[in-house]
Amino acid sequence: MNPAFFRRPAALLPRRRRSAAWLLALAAAALIIAGCGGPSDAASSDPTPAPPPADDRAAAASDFRIRSELVFATRADLSFGAAGEVGAVNVAVGDPVAAGDVLAALDTESLSRLERAAAQAEFDLDAAQKQLDAALGLQSNDPLVRSRAENALAQAETALVQAVGNQAQARLNLENDQERLDDFQLDYSVSLGNARQAVANAEAALDRAEDARSDFVAGHSEQSALALKTYSDAKVALDNAQEALDDFLPDYNENLSTIRNNISTTEQELDRARDALRDFDINHAASLANARQMLAKAENDHDAAEDAFSAFQLRAIDNDFRSLSDGENFDVVQFRALQAAVANTQQAVQTWQDEVAELAAGPKEFDRAAAANRISVLEKRLDRLNRNLNDETDGPDPNRQAALEAAVTAAQETLNTAARNLDETAAGINRPELERLDAAIDSARLALDSARNRLARLAAGPDPAEQAVLNRAVATARQGIDATAQAVATAQAVRDDLAAGPDAAAVALAQSRIDAAAVTHDTAQENLDAAILRAPFAGIVRLLTVRPGDVVTVDARVIQVVDPAAVTVLGQVETNYIDRIAVGTPATVTVAALPGTQFRAAVSAVSADVSTRRGIISYPVTFAVTVPPGVTIPPNPGLIATTVHP
Repeated sequence: MNPAFFRRPAALLPRRRRSAAWLLALAAAALIIAGCGGPSDAASSDPTPAPPPADDRAAAASDFRIRSELVFATRADLSFGAAGEVGAVNVAVGDPVAAGDVLAALDTESLSRLERAAAQAEFDLDAAQKQLDAALGLQSNDPLVRSRAENALAQAETALVQAVGNQAQARLNLENDQERLDDFQLDYSVSLGNARQAVANAEAALDRAEDARSDFVAGHSEQSALALKTYSDAKVALDNAQEALDDFLPDYNENLSTIRNNISTTEQELDRARDALRDFDINHAASLANARQMLAKAENDHDAAEDAFSAFQLRAIDNDFRSLSDGENFDVVQFRALQAAVANTQQAVQTWQDEVAELAAGPKEFDRAAAANRISVLEKRLDRLNRNLNDETDGPDPNRQAALEAAVTAAQETLNTAARNLDETAAGINRPELERLDAAIDSARLALDSARNRLARLAAGPDPAEQAVLNRAVATARQGIDATAQAVATAQAVRDDLAAGPDAAAVALAQSRIDAAAVTHDTAQENLDAAILRAPFAGIVRLLTVRPGDVVTVDARVIQVVDPAAVTVLGQVETNYIDRIAVGTPATVTVAALPGTQFRAAVSAVSADVSTRRGIISYPVTFAVTVPPGVTIPPNPGLIATTVHP
């Protein structure tokens, strides 16, 4: 019970009458508490949420009641952070609220103004951040900005490489022009001798380039034969290793059967390989005969196409097309079709001529060698299998199995390597290397032509007019060097500037703009938050002092939110009872607003500080109250009665 209930009447009486007034007040309070439902009424009522005290006994003679008041341990007094007119109040006293619920807000115009200011501040902050990212460039945390900076640096490096290349070309041009001028100014006989030597050197270089190409082509054939032999040997080695491993299989009879099957299969493969070798020349002869037949047919088709085309031309020569009536045109489509037919049949004739020539040269030794090698491999395999069959008497030796498995693995790796090499050589000659050698020959020929042209020019004798031309060419080349040097310096400066990282002054300026924009943004957000009251936690509204349209000042309390599940009771225990309680002493609390409901409580703290009121000494005592699930203490609970059960 609120102590003020007792304090106010006593303050109005003379000192000598306060004791009597105190007794009257206690009697009135007891009547009120009894009417609200004390321990004696709890048994007859039907309290929904709370059970009786823990000992489930009637009021003992040792129980006593104390003055007390209920305190919401968790509460928040809310006030607007900005003055203005209240626009909306979304709750009433006693309403439950959840954390973050909007309880009240200023008028719509003020909110709109504050929201616009917050949005503008956020936009300014983003713009300042973008400026900082742009200034940071490669060091920016924004992937898009960093990517753009990397692209700019790559473009600058490309421009620098191009500028350096242009400078090198300009120097080469100057060297060439200067060389021509020097050749002109040197003694004519010396220049002529040098030119002849240059021609000889160019011819020797051309010979070396052509010899290198010939050696490369010849070497490819040798590599092909070597790769085929290596593959055959590796295949034989793998077969030997695998067959040796097969000899050690657990079932000896199965080993013998396997060897016999392998012998039979190998004999069949050997017969087929020998038949293929015998049929090699026969198949080649059949292919040659077929190619000759196709060549004859292609020649006939070509003759027919030429005859048709010649007939069409004769008609044109004999002016047969002059008789065309008005609007008719020369049959260009037929002309072109006949012309294309002649070209196509000519191409077919050439193709079959090449095929006949290739087949007439005889079968390819590479294919014959492959067939012969296949027979050799099979014969060796058959011989080994026969030896294994003859030698197989005692069954497998388990002590050698691990070594044989390792030998099979190694042989398989060797065979795989040989197969790859064979595939590479069988795929044909290394075209990139051949093209490189051809390019070297072309370059050597160009150098030889240049040397011969220079020799021919010198052999014609010096030309005074040519000297003036050469002087102008050298001067122009020098100007080109100066221009390219400037371009290189500019590109280098741009590249170094981009690679050096952000400018400290620009970064500092952008950061200062961000700091200023952040302050403005925080202020605008705080102003917007100050215009809206939100529930700081889940609870109920205990106090509400405003309505829509009211004008409020800054920090004026307008709403109080409390947690009805977190309550304590503060009581005053007189000295004659203080020795009967301690921390943990049980108690029962009743609330006037919840008649018939009792709440369990226990002493949680006993203060050592005494208080004296109207001559009565008492100690402040705090009780922890248990609020059962489903029970909500109203925001204004009314009178509180606390009974201690020592």
